[in-house]
Amino acid sequence: MPGASASSGNGSAQLLGEDADRIFGALGDPTRRRILVRLAERPDDAGAVAADLDLSRQAVAKQLRLLEAAGIVSASTQARRRVHVVEASRIREISDLLGLVARGWDRRLTGIAEEAERRQCAADGSSGAGD
Repeated sequence: MPGASASSGNGSAQLLGEDADRIFGALGDPTRRRILVRLAERPDDAGAVAADLDLSRQAVAKQLRLLEAAGIVSASTQARRRVHVVEASRIREISDLLGLVARGWDRRLTGIAEEAERRQCAADGSSGAGD
């Protein structure tokens, strides 16, 4: 999303509002991140995810509810199973927001490096003037 700003009408702007606490809170837990990574590999039900991650089904179900509340995961019923899937659009919004932040830092760091180089050149030029 080249040229996007944090105040544009995209999902990144939403992540600067009230949703941000819920979303980043959900991502702040290592167990939920493990579940998210597992679901990114293959949508599945809580029992299968629990077995793969060596967690209790109840623990996974609780974490999945929090991920669903944050809009990061959704679920549908398929043959009596509640299958959870990662919401790719929400992950893209998070990635876009973090990309905006990274580009801002890249610009700042480039400016700092240029200023340091300018000062070094000025210092090198002034130290040779008195010889």
